[in-house]
Amino acid sequence: MAELPASQKKISQSYSGNLGYFRRPHYLRSLRFWCFTITAIVSVVVAVTFNQWGSQKAFSTGPISENHAHLANNCQACHSGANNGMAELLQPKDPAALLSMVSLKAMDAACIQCHPTTTLHAPQTAGLVGTAFASQLQVVHATSCASCHREHTGQHRLASPANHACTDCHNDSAKLEQSYASSPKSPSPAPSATGVNLDLGDGLARFIPPPRKTEGLPPFASFPEGHPGFGYERPNAQDPADLKFNHARHFRSDIPQLNNAKLDCASCHQTEPNGAFYQPVRYEKHCQQCHSLQIQQSLPKLLIPHGDPEKVRHFLASLDSSFYESFRAQGTTDPVELSKRVDAERQILQQRGLFSLQDLEERVFLQGDPQTAKDERLMRSGNPKFLTECAKCHSVTPGTLDQGPTVQSPNVARRWLQAGTFNHRPHQNMKCADCHEGATKSKLTSDILLPTQQSCTECHHPPTAHKEGVKASCQSCHHFHSSASQTPLGDGARKLLKTTLLDHQP
Repeated sequence: MAELPASQKKISQSYSGNLGYFRRPHYLRSLRFWCFTITAIVSVVVAVTFNQWGSQKAFSTGPISENHAHLANNCQACHSGANNGMAELLQPKDPAALLSMVSLKAMDAACIQCHPTTTLHAPQTAGLVGTAFASQLQVVHATSCASCHREHTGQHRLASPANHACTDCHNDSAKLEQSYASSPKSPSPAPSATGVNLDLGDGLARFIPPPRKTEGLPPFASFPEGHPGFGYERPNAQDPADLKFNHARHFRSDIPQLNNAKLDCASCHQTEPNGAFYQPVRYEKHCQQCHSLQIQQSLPKLLIPHGDPEKVRHFLASLDSSFYESFRAQGTTDPVELSKRVDAERQILQQRGLFSLQDLEERVFLQGDPQTAKDERLMRSGNPKFLTECAKCHSVTPGTLDQGPTVQSPNVARRWLQAGTFNHRPHQNMKCADCHEGATKSKLTSDILLPTQQSCTECHHPPTAHKEGVKASCQSCHHFHSSASQTPLGDGARKLLKTTLLDHQP
């Protein structure tokens, strides 16, 4: 029979009179104490001396991306002070220097050492440039480079920021209000209440929309969900181009065919070679075939110059010489015959009521020929005036005794979206009317015939169970960075941009 275990009473009696047993530490306790002490001492020594004999990889938070692989063993290229030893960190000469070693601004400065042309968040750059012209263009204060570009996540290529990098701010009303409140305000006056076309120095007129009724931008979650309308959709916005043009008239059935084809959008609107934008409409290329500036019916090749009022005045003042040269070009060389033909042309001018240079300028710049129903006087466009005045399409200021008439530049906008970009190339499979449906009915140049933001969301939305979608990410239309080398600035604004990356961060 097995022996019963000792009772608690018997066990306690075995220690009677021997209470010092607890003062003798167990050998395992001693071993644990010395292991901890030695480990702590070795850790401090390693940390203090590692900078002299160790590898920087020990401090890495993960593998570096393919983009920055050449910097994998050079931490200090991005992290200011990364090569300092622990002793210097523990006893910095300047307490502020310790903070600079982990400063995001210092990292930003390191970024632009390798990316010198990368400046600011694109709307921020546009705002800084635009405030010199229009006070309502706000400046968006972007945060540090590292807030969107995350390193040490793997050896793959550095991933582009996801949508949340944008919506973290643009879907937060408090952040948007704070950004707008800290924006520098320009003392320059606000632009026209209907919008204005401005050339900022690169030869491209840009449409600057009228001011918003409320300050700042409303928060929104994505392009299909709450994204504000484009600038040209604001109330009272109008096309400020100084040109009189009737789109609807050119779609009417009585317009003669051009190259055996009915006029359509492509007759005048043609893409640039890269397909991204459309070429500007030029009189010589797109209008002259129908709207000739022929001054005499008998001389189809003698045309009034277009585009320079002074050249027009010189042409009219030396019209006899132009008649002589035109007849010589036709083969007439006999002086007597030349004089007769020139006199005949001068008489035709007088029959049209043109007796002096002043009459010619008045007719060409302001009045045009009287309307007539005679078929031989009809131009190709069907215009009952043989000679159409400049004022038919342009704003013309009458001349004075000291100065001839002046013709205002059309100033047609070449770019309508300032905060984003648009590329026609991916839309080549669409019809013009799909996005510019109002063109066939528009009779006024002031009509803005561009697609609305809402119409774009019909295609640009995430796919659903019932309808496929086209990409609608923020970066589909918005480029976060602007390049200082591509920004049309004066010296003062360029210097401002050069320093703003570090000076205007919150």
